Amino acid sequence: MPLNGPTITLAAGGEAALPAADITTLLLAIAVLLGLARLLGELCRKFHQPAVLGEILAGVLLGPTLLGAIAPGVYTFLFPQQVDGSAAWIAEEGFITLSAALLLFVVGLEVDLSAVVRQGKAMLLVSAMGIVVPFTLGFTAAYFLEAYLGAGARAADNSLPFEIFCGLAMSITALPVIAKILIDLNLSRSDMGVLVISSAMCNDLVGWIGFAVVLALLPAAAMSGDAPATSGAHLGVTGTILATLAFLAFMLTLGRLFMHKALPYVQARWSWPGGVISFAFVIAMSCAALTEYLGIHSIFGAFIAGVAIGDSHHLRQRTRDTIHQFVMNIFAPIFFASIGLTINFIDAFQVHTVLIVCAIALVGKVSGCFFGAKLAGLSQRESAAVGFGMAAQGAVGIILGQLAFQAQLISEELMVAIVIMALGTSMLAGPVMQRILQLKTQRHLNDMLTDRQIMMEPQAVEIEALIREMSERGAEVTGLDAEDIFQEVWSRERVMHTALPNGLAVPHARLDKLTRPTVILARSHRGVDFDAADGMNARLIFLLLTPTDQPETQLELLSLVAKTFDSDTVRARCLAAEGATELRAVLNQAAAEETASHHHDDETLGA
Repeated sequence: MPLNGPTITLAAGGEAALPAADITTLLLAIAVLLGLARLLGELCRKFHQPAVLGEILAGVLLGPTLLGAIAPGVYTFLFPQQVDGSAAWIAEEGFITLSAALLLFVVGLEVDLSAVVRQGKAMLLVSAMGIVVPFTLGFTAAYFLEAYLGAGARAADNSLPFEIFCGLAMSITALPVIAKILIDLNLSRSDMGVLVISSAMCNDLVGWIGFAVVLALLPAAAMSGDAPATSGAHLGVTGTILATLAFLAFMLTLGRLFMHKALPYVQARWSWPGGVISFAFVIAMSCAALTEYLGIHSIFGAFIAGVAIGDSHHLRQRTRDTIHQFVMNIFAPIFFASIGLTINFIDAFQVHTVLIVCAIALVGKVSGCFFGAKLAGLSQRESAAVGFGMAAQGAVGIILGQLAFQAQLISEELMVAIVIMALGTSMLAGPVMQRILQLKTQRHLNDMLTDRQIMMEPQAVEIEALIREMSERGAEVTGLDAEDIFQEVWSRERVMHTALPNGLAVPHARLDKLTRPTVILARSHRGVDFDAADGMNARLIFLLLTPTDQPETQLELLSLVAKTFDSDTVRARCLAAEGATELRAVLNQAAAEETASHHHDDETLGA
């Protein structure tokens, strides 16, 4: 919502009267917020958890929950509050508002209207049931259990916006989360995967339109009691809703056509990718400003701009990826971390509120989408997987809750419950889908390596000595006896050498006492003769150790090595790496490029 507080005036000569102390506070706050959010986000990724979990945790640590309790002076210095009358507060709130708008712009880019239309009846059934059932449960719970859920100050006189919001909050789906889950499970190109993605797109579109209506229904009051009214107060509720629907209709028809026609011109005459990104951001910010003026949050305009631009096939995948990386790695962590800056998660945690919200979200979404998928002709197992996949709320549900909290529509207690529910459903969706469909998650080689498992320039130059040296490192990692490992691997190697083309070798063995698959990588510039068919010495050697009762895992690891190092570029970068960390960075980048390639193939297939 529009920010209110002390204005920043211009001094004589045109210099901004923003004090140096406030500039210092602003820059330091952004650095601390972004740095800790990225650090904890990457830590969560390492443990296969959503990065948004770590980003929110960063805000909790820096907010009143921890830092404000143990060092209130440091907390108020870094994050001054509105009541302090600090100009730094305005600047920080402005940056957070910009972050939210750009985040929703990226979410909008993911919505492919053409794919939604092509899915037809099946998509409509899953999406409709996935909205109607949880919305009805959420609306009913808000109506009868308002005291347990917690409405905000601006819903005191009229509870209808609060009830509608609760229905929407239970029915939203996180498109980015479910897309990533489907890619990891190798389902993104399947009929079920395309159905889930298109249904999630439709859910997002309906959800944000519904939220725009909720904001329009709120009474004309600003964030503070003595501040002026919000932007759209002059239009009235009916005028705001009609103007918003007119904007929506224009952007999804003529506006969408304009973007489609303009993008080739921009790409042909402006620098790439900077020109295209600038064009996209100008449209996003213009639409965000318009909806803010109409009395609807700026994020709605940015979201619709993303839908209109992203629907054009002229927007190259590399440009989409560049925008996505820029926003999701800079602005998104700051927005999610900002959630914890004003809420005390300990004081605001209410068990009954969390249980009610989680139960309604899971039961409503899973059952609704399950019946929708059954009506669409999917099997019982696939329908259940669709239900749990669509239940993931992730970042989208958190954004919705945060904006409602900023608008004083919901209480701190309900905001905390929504955050817990959104994170919980996201963490639950992938494993449950995997269990229901009896699938295996797509692994990447970099996920199975640590610096300790990489040997840079081993001493051995003969095959037997190298396997013994690598077996010793394998013993350090697994806790098994080095001689036992060596004997198993060497006996297998003597039967047939494990050389692959292009300087690769994969000595391997299955071990009785091993509990989990282990990979040891040796990088040797001198090379070791593994008797390869192409005559090349092996310079990248992988020792693959797998449990005896997991024969399929060995095949999977062999396939991973062959697929990862099929690229000349990846092999060259690994050989040029100056250390274990740099080598892992090469593998991490290769995995990211492979995931992006899958995403691009999915879009091409659907086009």
